[in-house]
Formats: sequence, C-alpha cells, structure tokens
Amino acid sequence: MLITSFTHIIWDFDGTILPFDSEQVLLRSLLQNPGRKTGIVKALLGRVFAWADRQGYAENSFKRLYAFCLRGLSVKELDIQAKESARHVSDEDRRAIRAIHDLGKRMAIISCGTGDLSQRILKAAGLWDCFDRVEANWFRFRDNQIEGIDVRIHLPGDKVQAAIRLGIPLRQAIAIGDGMTDIPLLDQAGKAILVDRSGRKAGLVAAHGYRVARSLAEVARWLEGL
Repeated sequence: MLITSFTHIIWDFDGTILPFDSEQVLLRSLLQNPGRKTGIVKALLGRVFAWADRQGYAENSFKRLYAFCLRGLSVKELDIQAKESARHVSDEDRRAIRAIHDLGKRMAIISCGTGDLSQRILKAAGLWDCFDRVEANWFRFRDNQIEGIDVRIHLPGDKVQAAIRLGIPLRQAIAIGDGMTDIPLLDQAGKAILVDRSGRKAGLVAAHGYRVARSLAEVARWLEGL
C-alpha cells in the first residue's frame, strides 16, 4: 500500500546513501593522485584533516581546511573520484532507492556534505533522476578548477532550516539519516529512520526512539508496507 499521509522523503547522503564520507575519501584520494595544482603538501594535509574529521576534532574548521586542500583540483579529477565512489553504491541499494522513488513521494537530499560530490556520485550511479534537488555545500569553480566552497549547511540544525526553505512540511516528511548530524531533522520529521549498517548505533536508537534499518532494502520494505 502506498504512503498516504507523507508527501516528502528527506535523505542524508554520506553514510546513508553512500556508505562512507565522500569528503574524507576525496581528501585521502589526493595523496594517490595529487592534482596538478593541489600539490603533495596539500595532499598530505588532506589525509590529516580527513582523519581529524573522522575523529570529530575539526567540526568548526573542517570545511575551511577541506577547501584549502582542494583548491586547484580540476573538474575532471573531481568527476573521476565521484565515479570511483559511485562504485560503492551497491546494486541492492540502487534497487532500494529506485523502489522508494517509485512510491511517488518527492525526494530531496539535505546534507552537511558537498553538493557537487553528491550530485556527481548520484549521476554516476544512475540515481540522479530519483531526487528533486540536493541542498548542501557547493564548490566555487574558476577555469574548471575548485576555487573555494560556499558553506550553506554546516551545523546539524541547518538541515532543519534547509527543509523549511524548501517548503517541505516536516510533519509530512520521512527523514532518513545515519548519525549525529541528522538528529535535529530526524526529530522534527513525521517519521524517522536511522540507517545503521554496522549495528553500532543502539545508543541513538534508545535515546530517540528511531526506527532502525540495517540496509536501504529494509528501508524500502518498511516504506512499502506503510
């Protein structure tokens, strides 16, 4: 039976659709193939900053450091990394996202990550048409190279404000996320699903009462049954 009381589905991207953090992976990739104008020093720093972000040490400064390391990276190199990341969206996950899209609800991505990466990865995975739009942080380009980044969604609460700007009625929305940065939006949505691929997020589930799914296929089955 189709969902009748919900009009929108709001997705997180990193850790939810993509099973890892695309920004951290992009930084680490610089060391394997540093961009012509990024240089080996920035490539090394990128790996350090990716580690710091993974440990939660760089919450306030990460986007600035991230943009510094990537300045000069070409669009071509960005596309190459996006295609590589898209290979990690499994066939099962692609089928699940397509099945959820086919429920006929409007789907948007609201992410604290980089919109350019999310968009390119979704296109490479053949899923871009499933989503109405992506609200995230976007690179600035000059001469087909990254020049900087416009930070629009930095803090977890910014996701709620982004949904409001889009005119999404939160009580009629299902939010799907995977972690701490999704909590404000999950708490405001009419229904919340926490994707826990590793089975290590019992604390978040216990504290907030989220419905938990171990895979996107499980998300699809639950939504189809509403």
